[in-house]
Order: sequence, then structure tokens, then C-alpha cells
Amino acid sequence: MLFGVVFAIVLVAPLVARTVHSPSKSIDQAPGLLIEINPLKSDQLNAYYNGIHVIEHSKKTQFVYVGSGKTKYKSHYGNFEIDDYLEERFGLNHVDVVEQNQKTVVMRFGRHALSLQVTLTVEDDVLTVAFGQLPPGMNRLWFRIKADGEEKVYGAGEQFSYFNMRGKNFPIWTREQGVGRNKSTYATFQADNNDGGGGDYHTTYWAQPTFVSSKKYFFHSTASSYVELDFKRKEFHEIMIWNTNPGEVKIGTAKSFAGLVSKLTGIIGRQPMLPDWMHTGSILGVQGGTASMLKYLKQAQDQGVSVNGLWIQDWVGRIRTSFGRRLFWNWKWDEKQYPNLPNEILKLKEKGVAVLGYINPNLNVEGDLFKEGNQYGYFVKNSSGDTYITDFGEFFCGTIDLTNPDAYTWYKDEVIKKNMIDLGLSGWMADFGEYLPTDSVFFNGQSGLVMHNIWPALWAKINFEAVSEAGKLGEVMYWMRAGYTGSQKYNTLTWAGDQLVDWSLDDGLASVIPAALSLGLSGHGLHHFDIGGYTSLFGITRTEELLLRYAEFAAFTPVMRTHEGNRPSQNWQVYSCNHTLQAFARLTKIFVLLSNYTRELVKENSESGIPTQRPLFMHYENCSKCYDIKYQYMYGPDLLVAPVFEPDRETWTLFLPEDQWIFLWDGKLYQGGKTYQVDALMGNTPVFYRQHSKWASVFKKIGLLKNTRSKQVHEEL
Repeated sequence: MLFGVVFAIVLVAPLVARTVHSPSKSIDQAPGLLIEINPLKSDQLNAYYNGIHVIEHSKKTQFVYVGSGKTKYKSHYGNFEIDDYLEERFGLNHVDVVEQNQKTVVMRFGRHALSLQVTLTVEDDVLTVAFGQLPPGMNRLWFRIKADGEEKVYGAGEQFSYFNMRGKNFPIWTREQGVGRNKSTYATFQADNNDGGGGDYHTTYWAQPTFVSSKKYFFHSTASSYVELDFKRKEFHEIMIWNTNPGEVKIGTAKSFAGLVSKLTGIIGRQPMLPDWMHTGSILGVQGGTASMLKYLKQAQDQGVSVNGLWIQDWVGRIRTSFGRRLFWNWKWDEKQYPNLPNEILKLKEKGVAVLGYINPNLNVEGDLFKEGNQYGYFVKNSSGDTYITDFGEFFCGTIDLTNPDAYTWYKDEVIKKNMIDLGLSGWMADFGEYLPTDSVFFNGQSGLVMHNIWPALWAKINFEAVSEAGKLGEVMYWMRAGYTGSQKYNTLTWAGDQLVDWSLDDGLASVIPAALSLGLSGHGLHHFDIGGYTSLFGITRTEELLLRYAEFAAFTPVMRTHEGNRPSQNWQVYSCNHTLQAFARLTKIFVLLSNYTRELVKENSESGIPTQRPLFMHYENCSKCYDIKYQYMYGPDLLVAPVFEPDRETWTLFLPEDQWIFLWDGKLYQGGKTYQVDALMGNTPVFYRQHSKWASVFKKIGLLKNTRSKQVHEEL
């Protein structure tokens, strides 16, 4: 009993409201929504949903606050400085239940003009907390979800530095991930001094106001404006929303983490299946024209590389800037650079090799597509009503207004369908989506503050519709780096963005592991990365070792795709020598041998929302250590992968949860529940499989692809 006299409102399935004065059943076992109010004290209330203590409200621990503030946004190349000045904040102590029926409980927090209506509804086994419009003069909302000191939380979109987010605050604002992403590193220091592009632990292309708790509930906000998820306090999680209409919060529970993510993705959407050709080899990122494309393909295939695609991002032609080679953002085939491309696409497709391109929602002012779209007023406007021209790094572009139906149709039909799908491209990188300035003016009348986060979801939608309407869904694939709520059901694939070509934890190879896991728990379970990384700056260049470590990691993901990087001539490529190609060929064979296993995982993600790459605790819920592991993952239910993310390593230390495990590379049996040091020479990223997996025969075949550089190291720690 929480108070001497308790008034309780209980909503259970089926949703029948009833009141009791002394509930005898355990709160932890109570199904549905239970609200306890002390009628003698108007500032005390507790709410439980399926046994989870969600709201704890008292004079000392208030549930909801309102306030006001003024914000300045400064953006440069997709990096945002957000300066907020808080003017006032008020806790709403008093609480009344003003309405109750079989589905909802309506409460009012605060008094008179300084009050806020909060409605709790249980429907389809999900609790919805809806906030009314804020009081006059208020533009900030804070509310708290009850927490405890042992709880861990994950998600918030794609997070590269932290997997368990307790102890940190996470701004939800899509933007460039930043170079280095750690204020103590040389690369970040240099990037900050150069153009403010250094990034931080929370900067990400895909931020989303969603998290999953170790207590087996999910939290999801429908707000698209700026949000902060603050996990610094032991007693509560505090969510801040900058909007006079804060929207709704969805809270769901499940008996397992797989069931929890499945329920979440049932609300926000799930990815379609990958095309089957994606599982037959690696996509090679190459450039330079038709002759170069075919030369690289022959070179790779001569060394045994399984190639399923050629990604020619410069199909539109190139320009050169101080950052490196850039594309001419005029999304039409450059016939001079790629002569006879349509015929070559047909011939390559007959041989099982797809050709892929590149696009984004911006058009270079020097191109004819910009001139055509601009005469119809199809671009996002500035405050003066003129086309908003943005500097993308020594060239200038307009951004197509995806809220304008005519502009949307033109870009979908005349650019994506006609110039890309009709050309014969089997896919493309659908880049950007995170640059949108906050002072933009849109056809739909919404502010840039509201549209900024949701913009990449609209960008995903137009790509999805173009492919679907062309009858190519399941054949054509596109991949994106920026995202938000809603991207899930419109985006066929995500990639991790522009990692540095180094070994740094926050922006190197290691960072893409928690990125995949956090995004998977946020509802998008198809993730991959540029093999070798992308960004080469300040003397940092890619080595053969880094490239191959990335590649051996990629073999145990849904997609293998190489990238030349922003400065190809200064960085090691898969085609730099035959030795590299031969090592890469072995890894592509591993990927192909895993194809049927991967197909099953992709199908499960599409049907149930369960990600292909999973945290260890998704399958080992009773293992307390698994909740803190962010640099290992389960690839489906049967493979445990621990990528090597440090240079010059011949052994690697990892943890095996309680189970019977077989080391992929020698067939030795390991008892789980322990930490081991194992062989990890180049080409042998540490991988284990469950002894009794139905896929054991497939895994054994992979183990036969011996690495001549490998040696046997087995040491229990």
C-alpha cells in the first residue's frame, strides 16, 4: 500500500474501468493500467502499466513541468550548434482526475492557467500518454518516467559512442555525425577548429525519441521537434520536448526483448525484404567511367572475388573541392564519363552483376535539373520567399520541397524513376537528409523546427514510392544514412555514414557495432557500413589492415559494400594489390556461404521487426554481463561475432554467455559464461556458433575456408 487511503483506477484487458479502495493484488503482477491516487493529497499519484512503475508524482518528485525558452540554431555543412536560453520552468504539483471511461483516464496537472491535460489510454496492449497544448506563453515540456538504479536503456536511434545510455543526456536532432566525435581527440579538435565539424558522443544522422529499457518496456515519442532524453538520474528518466503541442508517448511491454522490438516495430513500421541478388556477393564501390568500372570488375573476379554489384556513385559526373572528389549533383547520366552505360548495365545484369548509383534531395544550381525545378518553385524557400540556397562545401544547391505535392511528384517521376530506374540502375545511395536549415519555409506551412527531424523520413518515403510504383520493390535497393521515426517502413537499408579511416572508438570501426545495435532496438534492423570507412582528413589515411578488418566484420552482416572514400588516391583500396583482393575474395565466399542464414534473418526482420544484428541480451536475458557488452553482437540467434577493432592484434578477448559454443575457425567446443582470449589474425574475426544450431553444417563449411595466416590460441581468462 503506497498511502494510508488509496483511490485506484484499473484498466485491464478487456478494458473495463473499476475502482477499488484497497487493492490487494501485487502491483508487479497487475495487468493493464493501474493508477493510484491519494484522495487526501492532491499532489500524489502513481501509475503502473503491466507491472512497470511508469509515473511517480508527488511534491518532491513531480511528473510534469512546463516552461519557456529561446533558442538559436547555427548550422554549417550539416553540423548544428544549438544555444538555448531557459527563461522559466514550473513544476505542476496539483493533479486531478477529470474524466474516466472504459479506455481512458484524463488528468489535469497544475491549476488554473498554469495547467496541462494528460490523457492515458490503453489500446492494442500499448499505453498512450497524450499531452494537451501547453499553457499560454510556454514552449517547453519536461516529464519523467520512473527509473531505478539498476535499469539500463538503449536506442535513441543510431548511437555510435554509447550503447547503454544511462548517465548521459541525448539530444534528438538529426545532423552530421561529426569528425572524430570525441572532444579529446586530435581529429575532433582539428575538425572543430576548421569548420566546427568535430561532433560529440551524441551527434548522429539518425536520432529518434525512442528507447528500450532492461525492464522490458519501450518508450516512443511522436514529437518531431527537438527532444532530449536525459538518463543522468537514478530515480527517473527526464524527457524534454520543445513544442507547444508535444504530441503523444507510446509505452509497451513484452515478456522478451524480441517481443518488445516486434511490438515497437508494429507501431512505427518495418523494412521490406532485401533483393535476393544482395546475398550473392559484395558490392564494389568504384568510379572513373565505363572502362574503369569494367576494369575493376575483371580485376576482382580474376582474383576470385564474388561480386554482385558495381556502385558507381559518379554516374552523374564529378567536380573537385578541397575536401576531395565530389559528385555533380544533377541526377542524370553523364554520357561522357560513362559512355554506353545502359547497354553495359544490361550485359552486367545478365552476368549477375547489378549497377548502382547515387542521389540526394539537393540539386546543384549549375545543373539543368535545378533550373527546371526552380522555374516551377519546387524548392524549399527562405524567409523572403526565394529558393533557399545552401552551401554544401564549395558548391551551392537548392533542396527539393518534399511537402509540395507537385515538387514531390516531379522528383519521384522525372528524376528517380526516369533518370535512374529506367536507366537500369538496381539501387543507389539515397544520401543526406540531415542538413535542413531550421529557418526554411515549406509549402505545407510547417516550421523548420518541426520539419527538420522528420525530413529524412520523407526522403525515404519518396524513394520507396518511386521503387514501388515502378514495380521494382524486391529488385531495386537503396540505402540511407539519415533517418527518423517513419524511416523504418520506407527505407530498405541503412548504412552507418562517414566513419574516419582509423581505429578510434567513437568514429572508427568499433563505432559501427553499437550503431547497429542501437538502431536495431529503435526499429531498423538492416544495417551495414562502408568497408574501410570514408573520411580521410588531417593526414589520416586507410591502411590495408583497417580495410580487411572492416571486410571480415562485414562478412557477418546483411550487406558487404566497399567505398573508395573521399580521397581514393590517398587510401588503400580492395583493388590496390592482388594480395588484398585475394584476402577479400575469401571473405566474400564466407558471406555467400552464409546467404541462406542471412535470408532467414532478413525475412524475420521484415515480418517481425527483430533486427539481424542483436545485442547479446536479446538471446541471453538472464546474463547480467550481456547488458553491458557493446562491441560484440549476435548475428541472428546462432552466431556470436566479436569484431577486431584495434591494430596489430593477433588475439582477441571476448565473453561467451552461458551456452555451448563452437569456435568457427577450428571447431573447438567452448563452455559459455566465461571470458576467453582467442586467435584473431587477419581474416579470422572471432566468431562462435551455438553447438546445436540447425545451421551447424553451414558454419562448418565456413570453417574449412582456412586462413593460412591463422594460428591456434585458446586461453580462458
